[in-house]
Amino acid sequence: MSLASRLLLTVLACTVAMAPPALASDEAPPVRVTRASAEISTGVLDLRPAIAQPGTSPTRSSGRTQALASFSDTRTGRTVVLQRDTGSGWETVARGREHRTGSTVFTLPDTTSRYRAVAVSGSGATLAVTGSVQARGFDTIFRDEFSGKRLDRTRWRDQPTLAPAYMRMCSRLSPRARTLGGGVLRMGVAYDPARADQTCTWHLNGQSGSHRYMLNTQLFTRDTFDFTYGYAAVRMKMHLDKGMHASFWMQPANWYTPGRPAKGTEIDVVEFFGRTKRDSTIASFLHWYDDANEHHKLGGKFPGANRLRKRAETWSQAYHVFSVEWTPDALVFRVDGREYWRQTEIVSQAPEYLLLSMLTSDYELEKLTPRRMRQTAKVDWVRVWGQ
Repeated sequence: MSLASRLLLTVLACTVAMAPPALASDEAPPVRVTRASAEISTGVLDLRPAIAQPGTSPTRSSGRTQALASFSDTRTGRTVVLQRDTGSGWETVARGREHRTGSTVFTLPDTTSRYRAVAVSGSGATLAVTGSVQARGFDTIFRDEFSGKRLDRTRWRDQPTLAPAYMRMCSRLSPRARTLGGGVLRMGVAYDPARADQTCTWHLNGQSGSHRYMLNTQLFTRDTFDFTYGYAAVRMKMHLDKGMHASFWMQPANWYTPGRPAKGTEIDVVEFFGRTKRDSTIASFLHWYDDANEHHKLGGKFPGANRLRKRAETWSQAYHVFSVEWTPDALVFRVDGREYWRQTEIVSQAPEYLLLSMLTSDYELEKLTPRRMRQTAKVDWVRVWGQ
């Protein structure tokens, strides 16, 4: 064989060795993962009833379903779109901005479709996608819009006595401390005219003081409504200053069983004790009793919840929905659909009824001035959905 022939054969052999292997007829070519697709993160779309409704004016509660979209990679202010499965693709049905907590609330157009949420860039590129969920409705089992001129006695009654009484020796409950009108229940406190010529002296936890006798507000649904598991929510605008505290809370319908919190606990969905120079913070608590009938509590003030309202806003300047989701395993506390406390250690398994109150505990009275007494906590609506 000539030298030229040997060189030609060498070149051909190298060419064959360097060529990629042939694909079988049923093999797809390999997919090239680009940098953009590799950086798309995932998220979760969580369904719940309409427990997000911030605003400065009263409005009616909604029976529609809402969804909270949250992503593993968060960017405040970016666009998030809600998409509905059409069967042949995804159509955008709503747009929102990512909240500084890393989530976006949507109200679903219907409860029969599948939905997902997509975070997009300014150019419209996909940055993150949640899993898809099948929409569903939530059954309302209690609702009061406070739209009449009088309190609905088929739902609420004025509680006759305060409990625990030892903390409020200078106060009693009376409907004269509240008003109703314009779709809003205004819960307040007032001087007690029946004891106007008397001064109350109190002693509590090593402290003491004196003050005029007071009237307080407290409504409850015992004997008219109780429930086990679901979502309980109030849309409420708080008072401003200290000296009294507003609450939306629950107590066991069959009262407490010492040592058995599963038989019922006090669930303080939200309490507000007024602003100070340092903070303006809502609180939530659980209360129960051990075998020796000693009182225990979990919870406290939650400064992190302040991130769930506008930065320059106080809790007295706008209505917010304060809610608890109650399951056999957990209690999840939220403001406008965004969680600030989750409790799994102590969870009631027994029926609970609702309470609304504005109270002056004895230790608060030194902060109460005639000017502050004119302040009220405003309740727009109360609604409960079944689990």
